Amino acid sequence: MDAKSDPTAALRDTGPGDGLPAFASGGVAAVWLDRQDRIREATTSAAGMLGFEPRALVGLLLADLAAEGWRTAAEVAAARVRFGSTDSFELLLRGRSGRQTLVEMTAQSQPLPNGEAGSVIAWSERRLRRRARTEAGANDVELRRLAYGLLRTQEAERMRVAGELHDDVAPLVVMVKYMIEDAQARLARGAADEAAEVMNGATSRLRDVLAELRRISTDLRPRLLDDLGLGPTLQWYCRGFEDACPSLAVRCRISVEERDIPDDLKLEVFRIVQEGLGNVAQHAHANRVHLSLVRLGEELRLAIDDDGVGFDPTRVAEQGFGLGLHAIRKRIDATGGLLTLETAPHRGTRLGASWKLAARADALATIAA
Repeated sequence: MDAKSDPTAALRDTGPGDGLPAFASGGVAAVWLDRQDRIREATTSAAGMLGFEPRALVGLLLADLAAEGWRTAAEVAAARVRFGSTDSFELLLRGRSGRQTLVEMTAQSQPLPNGEAGSVIAWSERRLRRRARTEAGANDVELRRLAYGLLRTQEAERMRVAGELHDDVAPLVVMVKYMIEDAQARLARGAADEAAEVMNGATSRLRDVLAELRRISTDLRPRLLDDLGLGPTLQWYCRGFEDACPSLAVRCRISVEERDIPDDLKLEVFRIVQEGLGNVAQHAHANRVHLSLVRLGEELRLAIDDDGVGFDPTRVAEQGFGLGLHAIRKRIDATGGLLTLETAPHRGTRLGASWKLAARADALATIAA
């Protein structure tokens, strides 16, 4: 394998000098990232490819070099590198002049001169095929960007689950462990009745553990979604939401056949509904909310309408989406959908999403091919 097919080969051929990273004197295009994902050093080749001097890249994030629409991909890639991933990945970079360059990047761990953990990311330019300049190629690049967005969402879900297991489940398991050890000690002393009482308590705590695990499992993916489908799952969730928020009347209308909903969309639509209804409960101060999922021709449409206080959409545009709306937008973008938001102060809010079913089917068929 030569340097063109293996961007890290040049890293192995050069040695450290003057306190700089191992690649500093090599011709390979590479940057050195610290644990905050900021560039600490860049080769002349890397900077020159983008029209910069090496020192101009110091302090920037990898995402700062990404082309429009690829910042999320760069953030996800940098995070994966920080946690030790050595898988190669593609990234579309934007140079000083605005020229865009598609590169293949490869990473390897390498400590900074002060001993701090760091990573070297080396890259080589990839020539876009002729069809990449056509509309089909543009769609391919967009799908890749959206795939990285889905990856970032997945990582956030994993972090949430890890936190719940650590904070909610682990303490219960530790408690049960100590109770069982206590019961064993009591049995050794001949206090069978006391041991039985402690074991009964441990059994009760194990039921709590099972309940927590079922709750986390349901949050990850409701069994109903696989057993009955999206429509019944949304109906079930709306009933539970109404029970949890008795001051809020929830109406749910499903007018689409289960077989007409793409399988890869079902969980994403469910998550969007979760986020949307959660926003209503937390911020809208509404009395009623209407959820609808319908098919109109070759389009699947989701809408969440509430009669709450609403908000000024211009302020959202200026200040950026809040966390809930940001997550919803990411999911819709990542699945090729279109987000619509209609609201005004004291006029309620309508959150909508739509997907072109035929276009999604063609895109997925292209990827499979």
